[in-house]
Amino acid sequence: MFGREQLFSAMTASYVIAVTLALVIAAIFAPVIWNGVPSGGDDDPSVAVITLRGGTTDANVNAVKQDLREARTNESIEAVVLRVDSPGGPVDSSEEFYLAVNRTASEMPVVAYVEGTAASGGYYGITPADEIVVKPSSTVGSIGVIVQAPLSLIEQVEQQGETFVRSGPDKAQISKDSLREDIEVLQRSFVGTVMRHRGEQLTVSREEVANGGTYLGAQATQNGFADRIGDTELAIERAAALSDDIEGDQYDVTYQGSGGANFNVIIVPAGAETVQGANNVTYLVHPDDSETTFREPVRYYAVWGIPAEDNNATVIRND
Repeated sequence: MFGREQLFSAMTASYVIAVTLALVIAAIFAPVIWNGVPSGGDDDPSVAVITLRGGTTDANVNAVKQDLREARTNESIEAVVLRVDSPGGPVDSSEEFYLAVNRTASEMPVVAYVEGTAASGGYYGITPADEIVVKPSSTVGSIGVIVQAPLSLIEQVEQQGETFVRSGPDKAQISKDSLREDIEVLQRSFVGTVMRHRGEQLTVSREEVANGGTYLGAQATQNGFADRIGDTELAIERAAALSDDIEGDQYDVTYQGSGGANFNVIIVPAGAETVQGANNVTYLVHPDDSETTFREPVRYYAVWGIPAEDNNATVIRND
């Protein structure tokens, strides 16, 4: 009998310990589990928040493209909020950004939220969005293109021609006229894209758009560069409201991506000399260096500011 009481007491103590341990574990991990579970039911559709912070560089844009691809292929995601704080960057990667957003917007509602800045290539990328939400302090606009090329290839074309044997007369030739023509082509494409996606909202002319002005949030909502003033929550609510597959507030919110790198394209390096040329062209001449490694001869930027480079180059800016 005494043995039975001891056994019963031991079993009771073990049970109490087990229950207590379970409660402690639940108290520790419940917040973690709760944060990882969407706010709605398991079958609720989702609004995905995808973030781009920093320049429209290859790395940042590739990360956002991957997030957008995942949103398109995830059957539970019915709308996207694109949270942006970007001054733009190289034209080629800015175009990649635009194409990814445009494709996503053709499949589901996309609302852009300008956290700080969406300028030049950063604004180019969000133009396909169904709506653009800004804060009063947000900056948008700066529609324009900059081309950067080594000074020697522009100013010493004849000497270059005598130095090298070429397979054709236009092989590896760069001139001010050809660069200006390329800028005009890229600029027309940039402005045309803005007019195509935002034309019905814009109260400013195509010429004003092409002038490259920037606007704070309140002015942007007045001239059509943005649609409404608000915060991330409003952008999420608008994205959900635009989706035919979301009813009321019966949806979850998911956050994707790390947000990108810091700004790195608006610093003028020390020692650069500004020279004003003809036809409203500005030159930034960097100090010479002794490096002889290959560099890309020409690069085009859609950026708010002047791209920083550590090599000997000239920036030709067509305003």
